[in-house]
Amino acid sequence: MELTHAIRQYIAGRCAAKLEPLDKELVKAEKNMEADELAVFRLDWQQRKQELESKFAAAVWLTDAARRAPQISLVSHALKYSHSDAKGTSLMLTPEEKPYSRLSSHHLKAPKADVVGNAAVLDVANLLLLEAGGKRLLDFVAEGDSSPLDALGDQAAVQGWVSGFKEALHSGDPASHTLAKQSYFPVDDSVGYHLLAPLSASSLHHAVYQRIQASRFSEASKAAREARKKSVFWESGTRDYPNLALQTFGGTKPQNVSLLNSQRGGKLYLLNSQPPEWQTQAKPPESSERFWQQYLWRIHKQIRGLKSFLEWVDQRNLNNIDIRYERARRVASMVDELHQFAASVQQLPSGWSGGGESNISLHEACWLDPKRTDETFQYEREGKEWCESVAKTFGRVLSKAMTTNKLLMADDETRHFRQQIRVESKRLMMDLEEWT
Repeated sequence: MELTHAIRQYIAGRCAAKLEPLDKELVKAEKNMEADELAVFRLDWQQRKQELESKFAAAVWLTDAARRAPQISLVSHALKYSHSDAKGTSLMLTPEEKPYSRLSSHHLKAPKADVVGNAAVLDVANLLLLEAGGKRLLDFVAEGDSSPLDALGDQAAVQGWVSGFKEALHSGDPASHTLAKQSYFPVDDSVGYHLLAPLSASSLHHAVYQRIQASRFSEASKAAREARKKSVFWESGTRDYPNLALQTFGGTKPQNVSLLNSQRGGKLYLLNSQPPEWQTQAKPPESSERFWQQYLWRIHKQIRGLKSFLEWVDQRNLNNIDIRYERARRVASMVDELHQFAASVQQLPSGWSGGGESNISLHEACWLDPKRTDETFQYEREGKEWCESVAKTFGRVLSKAMTTNKLLMADDETRHFRQQIRVESKRLMMDLEEWT
């Protein structure tokens, strides 16, 4: 039987790994020892080798493996991902359960079993995971079928092996642990609550990890990416996973968490589940009023801060060089914001202001749609009267936005602020004339 041969090969491989250090000892002794001393060493070495080989006789090793099998559990959902010292129950997915509509371990056609428990017994786990003809040794054991083991021992020994290996398939009575994640879910008064203990879907994690690794590092994926880079045809496409996160389990001893975790080096990929970021599409302003409304919205925090500052100054009847400087600085920052907002509008395709989709004034179009090519527009723009018009509009819009019941722009107490707006408006006009 093919699986029987695989079992023999596995045990022979374990034996060879143990014999390798002994062989190195002999080679070293032959180089460094005298003949008499070497003869004594050979006798001791031969005895140790025979003892080791006897331990790896198929029947002897399988008996020892069956004895150690209860120290591990084959699972699909492991507890130790929440804490490597948690002692509670892990579970094996039962394939006869009805699959859920959302993605879960049930959708795996052939979920790979994970192993938890004593890391020193992982050699037994790897034995149970041996596969031939699409069927694993653990599948035979679960069915009570001893056929892969029959040729390796007598009937009593084989039955003892099957019984021992079956212990690795039972997780015991459900139990949680103080180091496990737990959630107490309230139910009716007669029961009180259910204790929910979330388990990590280790088999699903491993399937996702393998697929992502293949998409990123397999030879086929590398060849497809190279073809894309060279802009040449390739029979298959590429698959990318942007913004992957990497989570690790077990630190320097990932085998203490589970077998599959050890095979992954303790690594687990997390797919990006962030919601999409809103990206505002640049559109031409529908009208002059709409443009200035959008501008005021951009500076609403600055306006609120300036209002509070001016009201504070007005209540205390203050007016000195520091206050005037602060007032000028705040208004200047609003002018800077106006330039930035206008620059974003100027990036729109040229001619948008003359297409009938926007009712913006001609003076503001000269500013915001500088690459428009019709003759009337270019004549108006070269006259530069639009610069003064835009600057006056800015001053009027800002003054109106700053007017409140506590802060009236028409009052004499605020004349210095109105003067500051006029100063910044004039500077804006000069900037626009220089920019054209």
